[in-house]
Amino acid sequence: MSRIRKHICLGSRLVLLLLLLSCLSPGPKFPSGKPEALVDLYSTVPGNPSIVIWKSHYTVTLYKGTTPVKTYRAVFGKGHGNGDKMEQGDKRTPEGEFYICTMNHSKRFYKFMGLSYPDWPHAKRGFQDGLITTKEYAEIEKALEERRQPPWDTKLGGAVGIHGRMLDAPSGGTGRGSENWTDGCIALANTDVDEIFGVVSLGTTVIILP
Repeated sequence: MSRIRKHICLGSRLVLLLLLLSCLSPGPKFPSGKPEALVDLYSTVPGNPSIVIWKSHYTVTLYKGTTPVKTYRAVFGKGHGNGDKMEQGDKRTPEGEFYICTMNHSKRFYKFMGLSYPDWPHAKRGFQDGLITTKEYAEIEKALEERRQPPWDTKLGGAVGIHGRMLDAPSGGTGRGSENWTDGCIALANTDVDEIFGVVSLGTTVIILP
């Protein structure tokens, strides 16, 4: 329990620090063009990469250290208006602190950066509510301690990530216009996914705010 509280407190402090500093200092001017332009700019900014996703603002902001480098328009799960993700099939986008645990070229979407959902708070609640077993809770806990992909096949759901449009969708945009259309993932335009994919890596922190 103390380990869970520690991670929640650390996540809360990180969120507050990023938001405060982003208000105090504007991000660097981004040169328009190919994804390589962002890579070049990103390399000049000190600090570690992170991503802050603000559901109510429909934004994904790429940070380097405490500097917001670029903000993108995003859409979310079809259950967006119902708040945090609770269980498999609710089509909600989870909220909390995660990390990128997979990066691949999905068969359904244009590129996919999988997130470490379920995290400790979701696993704890799911265990208390009887959605997952003691064994499943332990497997999730071990995966998170080792900074790898947690189980995605429990009643809490999984396979939540950041991706582009569906491969069979018309080109451009996030795949379905501006409405929330995913099953809980964060969808961006393909060009935006290209930029983010080029500068993040496995383990990059991703914070999702209501």
